[in-house]
Amino acid sequence: MLDDAITAIDGHIADLRANGSIPGLTLAVTDRDGLLADRQYGDAEVASGRPVAADTLFEIGSIGKTFCAVIVMQLVEEGAVALDDPVVRHLPWFEVPGTGLRITIRHLLSHTAGITAGIDGTPEPTFQVWRLRDLTPGGEPGQRFHYSNVGYKALGLMIQRLDGAPYPEVLRRRVLVPLGMHSTEPAITNDIRPRLAVGYEPARDDRAWDEGDPLLPATWLETDTADGAIASTAADMAVFARMLLDDGMGPNGPLISAASLAQMLAPVPTVNDQGYGLGIYAREFGGRRLIGHTGGMVGFIAGLWCGPEAGLGAVVLQNGPGHGPNILARRLLRGVRAAQTGRDPAAELAQDLADLAASDADDDTIEPIEVDHSRGEPSASPFTGTYRSHDPWTPTFRVVLRGDVPWLCFWSAPDGFDDEQPLVALDGEWAYRVGDDPLGPERLSFDTVIDGHTVRAWLSGWDYYRTGDA
Repeated sequence: MLDDAITAIDGHIADLRANGSIPGLTLAVTDRDGLLADRQYGDAEVASGRPVAADTLFEIGSIGKTFCAVIVMQLVEEGAVALDDPVVRHLPWFEVPGTGLRITIRHLLSHTAGITAGIDGTPEPTFQVWRLRDLTPGGEPGQRFHYSNVGYKALGLMIQRLDGAPYPEVLRRRVLVPLGMHSTEPAITNDIRPRLAVGYEPARDDRAWDEGDPLLPATWLETDTADGAIASTAADMAVFARMLLDDGMGPNGPLISAASLAQMLAPVPTVNDQGYGLGIYAREFGGRRLIGHTGGMVGFIAGLWCGPEAGLGAVVLQNGPGHGPNILARRLLRGVRAAQTGRDPAAELAQDLADLAASDADDDTIEPIEVDHSRGEPSASPFTGTYRSHDPWTPTFRVVLRGDVPWLCFWSAPDGFDDEQPLVALDGEWAYRVGDDPLGPERLSFDTVIDGHTVRAWLSGWDYYRTGDA
C-alpha cells in the first residue's frame, strides 16, 4: 500500500517538474518508528547534470526557527531563562524604541514583538539586531503577529551569549548530535558548498515570475543565523519530524520534555491569529491538524509537516521556486494515510488538489502575481520609480502613484510585506508606514533629491537606490 502511495506521488512530482521550475527535489516520509520513504528527483546542479542524491544537502530556511525554539525551551527547562523574561535581561544591548524593555523571549518566539520582519541588510545578525534601535515598532508587544526574521536573529545572539559558543556550535551540540542528524550542517558555509544542491531563482527580478519561466543559479551566500541557516537531507529532517511526533523524544532520550513541546504547539492568541506557537505552526488543513514549518532561502524552498493523529511526518526540500513543497508535504501525508487505511492514494491526491488549493498563500513559494507596476497619474512624484540594492533576498521594489496615493510594489514580496501595499504618510517629509494596518512596523522613506527625483530609499532601515527611471 505504501508503494501505491509513493507511485502516485512520483507521478505527481513528474507533472510538477515538467515545466523546469523545480530542478531538483528530495522528500521523506516517516512514522513514529522510522523512515517509510526517502526519494530523490532531478538535478542538484543543472549545468553539470549532477543528480540529487540521498546525501545531497538542501537549505531548509525558516524551518530552522523550530530548531532555535527547541534550544530556547531546553534553556527554560535548565532554569537559565524564562519565557517571559525581558530579552534585555539576557542580551543587554537589545534596544527597540519605546518597547524594548517590555519585549520578552516569548514575544520573539511567537513573532508578536511588534518589530520589523528584517530585510537581511547585512550578512551577519549582530548589526541587524542592533539596528532595531532606529526602527520604531508598530505597536505594543503582544498585540499583533508580524513575522520577524530579525527577532530570531536576536534569539540566536542571546543563546550564544548564554552558552558561550557560536550559535551553529550550540545547535550542533544541543540538537543535531543528540538526534543523530549526522548529515546536517548548522550553518551555510563555503566548506559545505560541494555537498549542497545549487539554488535556482527566476532569471529576471524585475517582473512577475510564472512556472516555466527561465531560472538561473541563485546568488551564493554564507549565513549562520538562528532564523534559518541549516543545510540538511530529507532523511535527517525526518529524524527531526519523529521527535515532534514523539512528544520531544529523540533516539537517545528526550530532546525536550513533552510539556515544553506542548507549549511550543499552543498557538499564541493575537489580533490576527496565524496558528503560530513558539517557533512552529499548528493548523488545520482539510480537517486535519498539522504541525510544522515552512522554509525559504535564496534559491531554495522547504516544508516540514507532521500529522500527530496519524503519526506521520513528511519533508520536501527543493532547489527552485516552482509550485510549493509545503503543499506537497501535506499531500504526501494524505496519500500515505490513505494507503494505510485502504483508500486509493491517487484519488486522495486528486481530491487534495481541490481541497487545499487555497492554502498556498503562506508557503514560502513564489506565486504568479498580477501587480500593477504602472506609475499611474499624476506621474510627477519625486520618488516614483524602481529602487535596487545588492541584497539577494530583496533586490528590487517599485514605488508607483495611484491618484495621490503612493504604493510599494514587489515582484516577489519578502517576509513581512504583501506584493503591493499603500504607503501611509507619517511625520516627516517623505516618510511612510507600509500598509493600512496602524500596528504595522514596516517603514519606507526617501531622501537625497537630485534633478527633482529622490535617489535613495530606506526600506525598514536599509538603503536602496534608484535605478534611473523617473
